Amino acid sequence: PYTASEVQGDAASSVECYIHEHGVTDKVAIARIDELIEEEWKILNKARFENHALLPALQPIIDLARSSSLFYDNRNDVYTTSTHLQETVESLFLKPI
Repeated sequence: PYTASEVQGDAASSVECYIHEHGVTDKVAIARIDELIEEEWKILNKARFENHALLPALQPIIDLARSSSLFYDNRNDVYTTSTHLQETVESLFLKPI
């Protein structure tokens, strides 16, 4: 794990943490994180369809996971650099259908 003196200011990204913890290249880290995301989507979808009684508890978690693509489009932080997010909000609320 990173220490406070290693980070200095900005927090390390998940890719940087994976590189540091596993001693791999950035391409390997990105590929592995993509695999982890895919595995977690499968787990969420399976839980959603197999446990209907749990759906009220699972739905907020699923919604949060689904919204992450709005904030991290193409592996960029589009919340901070909000061109994509701004376009999405405008298309949903400001532009007529």
